[in-house]
Amino acid sequence: MKKISVNISIWLIVSLLLAPISTLASPPLQDISARTAAALIQENQSNPDFIILDIRTPKEFHAGHIQGARNIDFYAQSFAKEFRSLDRQKTYLIYCRSGNRSRQLMGAVEKMNFKQVFHMRSGLVDWVGQGFKLVPTE
Repeated sequence: MKKISVNISIWLIVSLLLAPISTLASPPLQDISARTAAALIQENQSNPDFIILDIRTPKEFHAGHIQGARNIDFYAQSFAKEFRSLDRQKTYLIYCRSGNRSRQLMGAVEKMNFKQVFHMRSGLVDWVGQGFKLVPTE
């Protein structure tokens, strides 16, 4: 019995050492809380490859959004085209009002081979509930 567990342990260690670094990196799609999203935004303030993507309607977006967010309307006829045109090598934080629209989008995101996407699972409901601010469009 001990010999089998030792062999499995050795195999596991060797596999991890030989695995490409990319397989050990964080998964390309992660559900996160508003609090984690706020920390992520703070960490990436000067990162031009970090994009905050608000997929609510323009009316919702103009009423208040996360500072620095870009708006692509989930309900617009042009949404699929606009979304497919995004640079998949960049890192995205995607949100909507409650997490419903963004959750629907995650299946497509997974198939599109984005480098890294963070999904704010409870959207702006959680963001505002945690005391984080929104900015109106100027």
